[in-house]
Amino acid sequence: MPIQEYNRKRNFKATPEPKGGTKSKKNARKETPRMFVVQEHHASHLHYDFRLELNGVLKSWAVPKGPSLDPKTKRLAVEVEDHPLEYGSFEGIIPEGNYGAGHVHIWDTGVWTPVGSPRAGLAKGHLEFELKGKKLHGRWMLLRTNRGGSKAQWLLVKRTDEYAQAGHEVEPIATDDDAGNLDQVWQSNRKAKGSKKVQASAKPKKAVQKKSGARKAPPKFIDPQLAVLVKEVPQGEKWVHETKFDGYRTQARVQGEDISLYSRSGLNWTNKYPRIAKALENLAADNAVLDGEIVWVEETGRTDFQKLQNALKTSDTSRIVYYIFDLLFVDGEDLRDKPLWERKEKLKTLLGETKSSLLRMSDHIEGHGQELLDAACEHHLEGIISKNIDSTYVSARTSDWVKVKCHKQQEFVIGGFSAGEGSRGALGSLLLGVYEGKKLRYAGKVGTGFTETSLNDVYKKLKKREIKESPFDLKSPRERNLHWVKPELVAEVTFANWTSDEVLRQAVFHGLREDKNPVEIHVEKEKVAPKLLAKTKGSKKEVSTKKAKTAKKTIAPAEDVAITNPEKIVFRKEKITKRDLAEYYQMITPLILPYVEDRPLNLLRCPDEAGKNCFFQKHMTGKATDNMIPVRIKEKSGTKTYLTVETAEGIADLVQMRAFEIHVWGSKAGHLEHPDQIVMDFDPGPGTSWKDTVKAAFDLKKILDKLDLKSFVKVSGGKGIHVQVPIAPIYSWDQVKDFSKALGEEMARRDDIYTVSIAKANRNGKIFVDYLRNGRGATAVAPYAVRMREQSAVAMPISWDELKKLKAANFFDLKTAITFLKKRKKDPWQGYTDLQQKISILKPNVR
Repeated sequence: MPIQEYNRKRNFKATPEPKGGTKSKKNARKETPRMFVVQEHHASHLHYDFRLELNGVLKSWAVPKGPSLDPKTKRLAVEVEDHPLEYGSFEGIIPEGNYGAGHVHIWDTGVWTPVGSPRAGLAKGHLEFELKGKKLHGRWMLLRTNRGGSKAQWLLVKRTDEYAQAGHEVEPIATDDDAGNLDQVWQSNRKAKGSKKVQASAKPKKAVQKKSGARKAPPKFIDPQLAVLVKEVPQGEKWVHETKFDGYRTQARVQGEDISLYSRSGLNWTNKYPRIAKALENLAADNAVLDGEIVWVEETGRTDFQKLQNALKTSDTSRIVYYIFDLLFVDGEDLRDKPLWERKEKLKTLLGETKSSLLRMSDHIEGHGQELLDAACEHHLEGIISKNIDSTYVSARTSDWVKVKCHKQQEFVIGGFSAGEGSRGALGSLLLGVYEGKKLRYAGKVGTGFTETSLNDVYKKLKKREIKESPFDLKSPRERNLHWVKPELVAEVTFANWTSDEVLRQAVFHGLREDKNPVEIHVEKEKVAPKLLAKTKGSKKEVSTKKAKTAKKTIAPAEDVAITNPEKIVFRKEKITKRDLAEYYQMITPLILPYVEDRPLNLLRCPDEAGKNCFFQKHMTGKATDNMIPVRIKEKSGTKTYLTVETAEGIADLVQMRAFEIHVWGSKAGHLEHPDQIVMDFDPGPGTSWKDTVKAAFDLKKILDKLDLKSFVKVSGGKGIHVQVPIAPIYSWDQVKDFSKALGEEMARRDDIYTVSIAKANRNGKIFVDYLRNGRGATAVAPYAVRMREQSAVAMPISWDELKKLKAANFFDLKTAITFLKKRKKDPWQGYTDLQQKISILKPNVR
């Protein structure tokens, strides 16, 4: 449709919408990518306008329910008239009496790239393309239907890729209640200016705050923060301790009278808890998001997971209670970046005003964590959760929340069952497994802990899933009369210990977990509890200067290391052996581990000498050692398995396999799609000096300082310098990559010695500001890692003052590095791993 159709429908003396030119190809651009925009349009009915730039206009579709990231959800998209390119930046109010009256917000914008010819795709009725926006990413399709009507009807469909999200629904920027307020503001502005037109940039959002119902709506679902399993109760004044409940983790979303209750994985379970939902209707807040646990409470006060399951089956909710331990959002305010103590205070006030026996505050104690654990175990509870009182809420498994269990307990995948005998009926015991990578390993049986009800219920579910072949890839049992099932059910089990053959001892069944994904079930390994000795600046309570001294990372003395071929020469010129490298890594393990743990690894392995026949290992090959944890990651070519390490033993295994040069992802396995650090690599080209490279690092530091971002520096061990910025894992890869590119472009704008051009031919006399290390799947050499060049070198973290004194990026050979670290009194990167900075110019991209 030509722009004339757009112009014909509008009176530009009465609407702030931009007027389009009469020639549709006037502003046409041949280059790609092109602009796309999604506008949230509160007209007579809320809908979303989806627009793609093509031939100098915006091809447009009205999508009533908005784009869905779920490939199974096909959204109706009604083709409408072409809009001018200027409309891509339009936000404002279309007054009553005009075509499309209502208020318009930009819901998303970015660039799109067609797959194949876009003109041919439109003509054929099958347009495929990729989006790169703030909210929408990946591959999409527009499919024309054969439905009749005055306007062509299409379907907007998300392709299956790493950006797809099952069950996704659009979250509006504003509510329909805003429309009246916005129209009033537009009318008052119109009268005040004596004009019938208001500039599109006028955004009267402040007026919305006058009406409580128009406050910012909470997110539909927030991925929960999860706890790390540790061996002992953490010590220190920063830790508070809570009882660990044996129930279903539940997130409550309150938006006026609209109440939703979600499981840990985001399933809507509101119908399971009608009394809890009813109680939340009286919450003393217009809107809120609460985090807690729904449990069955016995008269003794003990929680029972099996009785909770039985109650849900029989709809007996008389003893079901919602224990709430966190408040993430209230009355239009997102609290996730507030410290835990502040969130808890607001929660206590909120629940105190609500006064419902079904909604209970899960309180905590400060200190005395071991005493609480002892009491929990004495009363046969599951254990305790310990939390850093100063920590913000992060949708990931982090060491700010840790759990200590009274007994060994975890989930297992059910892969089969044995037949029962006598009064036991058809079911004897369950055959359990855990995943190692994508392979299911047999882990033992459980035949006790069942009630008559749970026994029959589990058996019915297993019979529906029976298959002929064993689902166990590893160590499958070979007994007779075993029944195999699809590995779709998850059982919660307590047990005494593991045997040397990695089989459970004295296992007891506690119930099925409908809120857990089977492919995520692996052996839980306990970590050493972190120590937090003092509260940080801004805490509720101050501590003395003496107590405020934080623990300093120290290097360990080198001991005899058990490795194969210890005298094998690795660096021939320096006569450095495999033993020398093993002793170095053992010495610096406490230093390097915080920068590599839980991160997917890219390893440079050298079977012979350094610099000869070396190769990068990106994906796992063969079987991982017991100290390495596989993690599955979606890539364009399919799902691949990477290695991660979490312990000193894992570092030792890397040395044993001659993976001396360690490169890491910018995110952790717990939040793969949300990087937690930025790495800017300064790569000097021919004709530049070391002095130029040092200046480049300091020039970037000045820019980061103005953005209130603390930066850290290390010499790479090669030619360049790395400037690193720890950030909160709340942004997408695209956001972080675009931001880092913008930093490089700003440097190039200020000084032409810098370039962001990838082409090496353009780097003579320039320093390449390498922002590409911040893309998904890109890696950077880990701090303290050895570089496998002809001459040994270490990627050394240093202070900014130390950088001024160094003579080269490869200054630290192995011997120099060891001497330097033994003499160093203060770690210049102290606090790096605890720092979760926010980028003021970016909007968090987490659900």
